[in-house]
Amino acid sequence: MNNCKMRMMRSMQVLKRTLALACGLTAAVCGLTAPAGGLYAQDAGVAAEPAPEVTMIRLRGGRIQWGSIVDHTAEALIFTRLDTGGQVTLPWNFLDPAQDLELRMRFGYVDLGGDEVMMSAELIVLVDGQEVIGRVQGRTQDAVLFKSGGLTLAIPKQRIRSHVAGVRVPALDIYTRGELYADEFLRSDGKSAESQRLLAEYCERIFDFPHALQHYLASQELDSDGDPKALAVKIARVQAKVDSQEQVDYLAHVDHLSRRKNYAQALLDLEAFDGLFPDSPLLADRIKLEKRVIRVREAYTRKKVATRWFAWMGRLAAKAAREKTYQESLTYVGELFGEEIVLNVTLEMRRIWPSIEEDQVRQFFIERKRGRWKPASYGLGTWLLGEDDALKGGTAEVQKKEPESARDRERADLEEKINRFMRNQQMQKRNSNSEEDEEEVANFWKTLSSSARRYWLIAYYAENAGHLDVRSKPELRNCSECAGTGAHQVIYTGSARAGASSGLRLVTCGACHGIGRVRRIRYR
Repeated sequence: MNNCKMRMMRSMQVLKRTLALACGLTAAVCGLTAPAGGLYAQDAGVAAEPAPEVTMIRLRGGRIQWGSIVDHTAEALIFTRLDTGGQVTLPWNFLDPAQDLELRMRFGYVDLGGDEVMMSAELIVLVDGQEVIGRVQGRTQDAVLFKSGGLTLAIPKQRIRSHVAGVRVPALDIYTRGELYADEFLRSDGKSAESQRLLAEYCERIFDFPHALQHYLASQELDSDGDPKALAVKIARVQAKVDSQEQVDYLAHVDHLSRRKNYAQALLDLEAFDGLFPDSPLLADRIKLEKRVIRVREAYTRKKVATRWFAWMGRLAAKAAREKTYQESLTYVGELFGEEIVLNVTLEMRRIWPSIEEDQVRQFFIERKRGRWKPASYGLGTWLLGEDDALKGGTAEVQKKEPESARDRERADLEEKINRFMRNQQMQKRNSNSEEDEEEVANFWKTLSSSARRYWLIAYYAENAGHLDVRSKPELRNCSECAGTGAHQVIYTGSARAGASSGLRLVTCGACHGIGRVRRIRYR
């Protein structure tokens, strides 16, 4: 009987162990906390320790691994694989970027100072072009009370040219660090470790590191179940910033200059930083900030080169249209126009980037982001191009049907007569005195408005300089005076002179000079 009882007890123990092992495997697969070796610990009479939490790690190439994070450093993650039990060291850059950032933020290795507190603000443009960014605090009878840079300004209403709302700017551009902290402190309950941690992170984002350290320490005291190493990493990082608060404020000022697009001064101040703080613990932050300023400066310069190129193109064309004759304008646009654009744009860009060269400006313009097509018309000066160039790229004539009615035959006869007349006029022009042609061109150029001359020069530059993209198909519109025929049919009453009889005659259109079309192009 005793033997039977002993066999039954052994069977029950085996069953219990089997069930415990099955439960442990199920918990591991589902990502739950499972006791590692708990069965054997119980047999030995020792309390079981919970196994590390099972986590899915996604690698940069897309593969995934299941296992447990057993330790971490600023350089890598220490990971135990679930399938093999082997321990590996994964550098942070081996992980998927999203999970890399998430884990490093959880373990305190990400400096939250780079994630500044942003807020919605308003932009006021004054009559002299100066811009002020902040928030309206109130209004008086003749002024607007405007909060900007930690100060409350009274801006006279008569000095305000425009007002734009919804501009996103760093909160420190409007309020002082103390004002932002006081406002956030009043909103926080401060009774839990989580609220203290969130308040500490907010202080980091406004570069208030003494208060950040204070609230991280408070969170540490209130939290006994959290990740002590992660919190210790954050406290150590913030303590270093507290010890270097002057340097932190200096770099924050440089960042402020960069956001105000004063890149030249920002980079000069970064050079001075090395002399002022030769053994700074923030050297990595200083290098990171310099790289960001250089990257943002290049992006901004590229954008400005394109806009200022077109602005100088219009400005120089307008100047030439006012001051130069036709021949002088033609020579100028063909030889010097593009070089003067590059020179003036380069001089402007040197306010942003003092060492930029003309070749860089040209390259930036070539690599510019193409925008909308812009129009430019030769207008009534289309004929100055000559017939071939004026009609180049136009739609080929559609084959006309045979005239069916008497009116159709009359129109066809008139069109044929006009064509013969225009061919005769072209022959006469080729055989005429070139000096008379030049005088006619010069006089015609004077009759055009300066605006018409400006657009003519822009169109000519766009089509011939090779600097701009030009839409392959131009717009050839009929002359409004002759409806595209190039000539007018007039009634001649005759005269007393011998042989001068009355009747219908054809004369060249005085508006288009026989071309019959107005050429318009689009460029970008």
